[in-house]
Amino acid sequence: MHSRSTVEITLNRQCTSFSARAGVDGLSLLTDGTVRFSVYGDGQRLWRSGALGYDDAPVPVQVPLAGRSTLRLVVEQAGQGHLPTLAGSADAVISCR
Repeated sequence: MHSRSTVEITLNRQCTSFSARAGVDGLSLLTDGTVRFSVYGDGQRLWRSGALGYDDAPVPVQVPLAGRSTLRLVVEQAGQGHLPTLAGSADAVISCR
């Protein structure tokens, strides 16, 4: 995902959790930007990372989704980088019944 991106998923059944590892993509080696990840359920922020840059290890994401009908993943630019920063949520899993 590009910094300043949003992906919204409609949950079409009872889901219990979302998990992933959020971090800056290796293709962002030459950028000096940082990003911040957020996870929303039904418009309410459920999780937010600190600012992450290229040299930072991915952070674990574990968010409960019980009773939620939408999941929104957001990447925002957290600093004053000169080039877009690429970010990703690796090993993303939505657990449902």
